[in-house]
Amino acid sequence: MPPMTTRSFLRAASALVLSATILAPQVHAEPGYPSKPILIVAPFPPGNSSDVAARILGEYLSGKLGKPVIVENKTGASGQIGTGFVARSQPDGHTLLMTSTSSTISPAIYRSIPYNILTDFTPILRVAVAPMVLLVPKNAPYDRLEDFVGAVRQQPGQFAYATAGSGTIQHLTSAAFLARLNLNVQNVPYRGSPQALTDLIGGQVQFMFDAVLSARPHIESGKLKPLAVASLQPVAMLPNARTAASSTLTDLRDFEIEGWVGLMGPKGIPASISQRLNAVLQEGMRDPALRERLGNAGITLAPPNTPAQFAAFLRTDERRWGDIATAAQIPKE
Repeated sequence: MPPMTTRSFLRAASALVLSATILAPQVHAEPGYPSKPILIVAPFPPGNSSDVAARILGEYLSGKLGKPVIVENKTGASGQIGTGFVARSQPDGHTLLMTSTSSTISPAIYRSIPYNILTDFTPILRVAVAPMVLLVPKNAPYDRLEDFVGAVRQQPGQFAYATAGSGTIQHLTSAAFLARLNLNVQNVPYRGSPQALTDLIGGQVQFMFDAVLSARPHIESGKLKPLAVASLQPVAMLPNARTAASSTLTDLRDFEIEGWVGLMGPKGIPASISQRLNAVLQEGMRDPALRERLGNAGITLAPPNTPAQFAAFLRTDERRWGDIATAAQIPKE
């Protein structure tokens, strides 16, 4: 076999590099993406955690991607209108959804939903977590969770709790809490958290679970007292609130229920686009200025996660809410 010349060696090496380039998986985003403004749909009213996260992160994305990012609130039907709109959109990465816990709760509550959150969407990033906190009026005669539970047990059927509506995270969190402790308490559903919180402040109901983001202004103003957060770790936004797990109530030793906010797109978005969006957003979440802005808005960031990890989380979360609804015997609507 004749010795290989320098020229023939370089020709062979170039061929190998070319073939490797052709066969290697493409990790860069689709050429020209984004080619137009990006729409992020928030399926709940302005001020909701998904809306707040969408606006702050949308502004950041716009600066990084070089295209406008528009946030639009498409509300109604417990988030199903906006969510369904995104499910029917073109999977080109220009229409996204900033959704929340309601999307994994809905299958446990409604008989018919016009989409499947697990199969009709492309998960991109779980953005934030929303710890739940047990609230009582400021003049309630107890400051400790143990004292509150003792009072409920001494007066079975005499306490009522508020929720933001049947089948909401407030309802299911309360149901899980009451089931753990075998407490007999009446549910009073409202049309959203604001009205429920107003009646709790006025003493028409005795307690309520709500997201820290919604509850914090009323806690800081002294109108409501936080008895416990449904978390295994203290919550930075409520540094003086104990966790339910740290109480002496052994049935609550592992009690942890939190909502979440996450970015998704319609099914079929190229992996290169979802991975790029994930990477850009996670880079932003490491930025001290953006972290501070999100924190000041009441957003608690989720741990770093990939699209695949977010997808796995969605499956687990949907199953968890289904188990809670079944145990609480909540009928489907």
